[in-house]
Amino acid sequence: MDQGEQITGTRDEHYNLVSVLYHALNAADTCDRYALDAETAGDERLAAFFRRTQALQTGVAEEAKQHLGILEPPTEFGPSPAAGESSTTAHGSTPDMPRSPLNEPPDPGGLR
Repeated sequence: MDQGEQITGTRDEHYNLVSVLYHALNAADTCDRYALDAETAGDERLAAFFRRTQALQTGVAEEAKQHLGILEPPTEFGPSPAAGESSTTAHGSTPDMPRSPLNEPPDPGGLR
């Protein structure tokens, strides 16, 4: 176990991947704003550059998510149920995920 893992309880490669994911998503968002600014200024060449850069950053973020094992939610969690149907599964959860009652605080001993 290295020093970073001893301090945070998180393996360094996980921290590094989360950091890359965060910064790539942040950069993609920034590029979107810069592209809009360039479009407003009428500079399509610069707007295209920012759009290409945004796509590259989005690709980096997607690869980081794959390394972390983050997958898109299954299609069963897509659109809400049709009128008259009810769903007992919370968005982003699976039917077999353990849940605690809402009026009880979570067990902090279970987080590691």
